[in-house]
Amino acid sequence: MMCPSCNNDVADDAAVCPHCDAVLDPSLLDASPPDDDAPAPPPRRPARPATKPGGARKVAAKPGAPKKRPPGARPAPKRRSDDDDAPPPSQKPDWRAQLSEADWKENAGRAPEAFVVDRQLDPEDAMSQTKKYLLELPMADKLALFGVSVMVLATFFPWKETVADGDVLGVFSSGILVTLLGAMAITGIIVRTRKTSPTLNPLLPWIAQLGCVGFSGLWCLVYLKLSWDPTLANSQVGNYEVWVSKPSFGLILALLAAITSIVGTIFGLRDVGR
Repeated sequence: MMCPSCNNDVADDAAVCPHCDAVLDPSLLDASPPDDDAPAPPPRRPARPATKPGGARKVAAKPGAPKKRPPGARPAPKRRSDDDDAPPPSQKPDWRAQLSEADWKENAGRAPEAFVVDRQLDPEDAMSQTKKYLLELPMADKLALFGVSVMVLATFFPWKETVADGDVLGVFSSGILVTLLGAMAITGIIVRTRKTSPTLNPLLPWIAQLGCVGFSGLWCLVYLKLSWDPTLANSQVGNYEVWVSKPSFGLILALLAAITSIVGTIFGLRDVGR
């Protein structure tokens, strides 16, 4: 027969399993003396042997019993039968419902429109970017840029005063050379500080900047010398004598601005390449 505890084969008349010490004969647990008149127990029905010698018999799972899954495994998704209710439709509007059949026919086979960049300049954005750029400049570059800007602005003021022509603006005389050199110096500062050309050596824009502001200051001195003529002549207004020609405040302002820009450019050499 087979032991119900360990499923090993034992003798038919064995009272205790020699493998697991399980009690096979319940009469061993009865403490009362044996009754000779008691009928003999019915013969024990031999159990069906296992599929493999010495192996455990597989117990079939009861129908309807849930299968055990290993710890940590995700539960299998529940299958939805055909009797289950369908999910509710989405509440978001469908863009296809907003197009008519005429729209579909009109756009059928048409290539998508090319993307066009909007190059419209936003004044507020430009002002904020310019302000940020000026605040991030080193002090030497700020001084150089301020001096060049004032120098260019001074060319639109009178540079000399003559008896024949009155006030002469710098931009309407040979002072226009200072205007052009100042514009070139501003371009060199912007190219160097904003690094618009990464492959360009930053020392080259600095040399161009120094040459422009240096020559502008030198030309202001030359113009000052040329515009100074202390010869007395009769004034066209009133009965008194005045100088034939003398420098005006615009030339003096341009000369001071050029000196300021030269100082800022020289001190900005240490920031070149940063």
